[in-house]
Amino acid sequence: MSDGALFSTDKVTTEARYQWHLWVADVLDLATAALVGWAALRALEHERTPVAMLVAILLAWLAVSAVGGLWGRTLWRQLLGVRLVHMGRAPGVPRALARALTTPVDLLITPVLQRRPLDTWLGVHAEPVTAGASARLKGLGAQLPWLGLIAGAVWLLVTPTRAEMLKYLGRTLTGWHCCHGTRDVTWECKTSLSRAVREAHGDREDVRKVVADCPVAKERSGRP
Repeated sequence: MSDGALFSTDKVTTEARYQWHLWVADVLDLATAALVGWAALRALEHERTPVAMLVAILLAWLAVSAVGGLWGRTLWRQLLGVRLVHMGRAPGVPRALARALTTPVDLLITPVLQRRPLDTWLGVHAEPVTAGASARLKGLGAQLPWLGLIAGAVWLLVTPTRAEMLKYLGRTLTGWHCCHGTRDVTWECKTSLSRAVREAHGDREDVRKVVADCPVAKERSGRP
């Protein structure tokens, strides 16, 4: 590598100019991975212990990083107008997975050092996407699966798991009022009843018992 390439002012200026766009995008990508990992545990009805949460978030983060490595873009990078590149092209999955392990450290030290040494070590940096708001918005079309994933994760977080439904309808005072229709219907009541009705004819004895003791759910499920 020549001195001219190593100390290129244009390259340093470009990386410095967009490093904070990438920093914010990485923070949001990491938050997205945490959201998806948490939602996945709820979807699987898995006990949410600290270890399980950590493993789920790590796997989600690796998946987000791998997909982002294929094209150099994620939803948040696209919205912030940058993409991740290695020698002018998308970094690829292996490099992106390596970066997944270094990014949390880089996020912590960048505000202090005002640069991203681990990204530099991996040979990746941010560069702007095609200029113009219309081009940026057009590029969001390819990111629609991310929006669907986030929407699905949020839905899983705001709807009760089976264990939460059983506890609410079977062991709480507000759940008793929900089952007997003696209070205004809340979101928790509505979603818990919906889940109980969906699973009323399944093979889980605990669900059938709760439905049998819950007049509203029993009526809606059509159980005798």
